Amino acid sequence: MMENDEDFDRLDEMILEEGKKSPSKKLLICPVCKSNHVMYYLGGQIGYMYQCKDCGYVGSFVIEK
Repeated sequence: MMENDEDFDRLDEMILEEGKKSPSKKLLICPVCKSNHVMYYLGGQIGYMYQCKDCGYVGSFVIEK
């Protein structure tokens, strides 16, 4: 499957929209290093993925406080 610039632009827009729809303002904690520097990474119909800026963890499991 070939991607073009329009596909990437649409994906960027979708990611920004999902970030605006954050369902809660809970504190997210990394399950590996216990850092709170966890950011929304990507998501969509299959769920959300998060990335820890401290240890590099990427996954769907995070701790919410």
